[in-house]
Amino acid sequence: MMNILTSALAFNAPMVARPSRTNAVRMSDSDLSAAIPFVKKPRNLNGELLLDIGFDPLGFTNGVDADQILFFREAEIKHGRVCMLAVTGFIGQEVIAPYQQAPFNEINPINAFAAVPFLGIVQIVVLAGAIELATRNYAGRIPGDIGFDPLGLSKNGIKEDFAIAEIKHGRLAMIAFLAFQVQINLSGQAVLAHTFDIFSP
Repeated sequence: MMNILTSALAFNAPMVARPSRTNAVRMSDSDLSAAIPFVKKPRNLNGELLLDIGFDPLGFTNGVDADQILFFREAEIKHGRVCMLAVTGFIGQEVIAPYQQAPFNEINPINAFAAVPFLGIVQIVVLAGAIELATRNYAGRIPGDIGFDPLGLSKNGIKEDFAIAEIKHGRLAMIAFLAFQVQINLSGQAVLAHTFDIFSP
């Protein structure tokens, strides 16, 4: 009898492997967006595109193919380039306007655009349209490459650092352009004048 009890007590049932809590946390972390750590990573953004950090809160990339995502990247770069020019123009207009004659002496950039003669607006539209037509079928090396490189910075290949800098500056410029619009409309002053008001006595 004692032998039976001893054998029974000595029997070790096979241990059931429990999933590691640490591994489970790591798995869930890999499914989260690097841009918004508490939001699930967009399923179509796999990090292959430069500076793809899983930021798509409105779900534009859901249910689209790779070609459409490349189109979105080209649109992002194009809007970034336009906004970099626009932000420079906002500040440049305020700096040089006092030295110009009417109708180009308006310091407020929004009012300055309204003061541009009709033929001036036509020139802007025609130039933008010509650029679009000339580059719409250009087979670039990467999204956003339209063959415009007057300084020859990419003649030996497009440097990743330059591409990253352009995307980052473009994103910042889009935010700055919107901020400039809000600032001017709320304050009624041009950007530099209103910004440096904080240093006024």
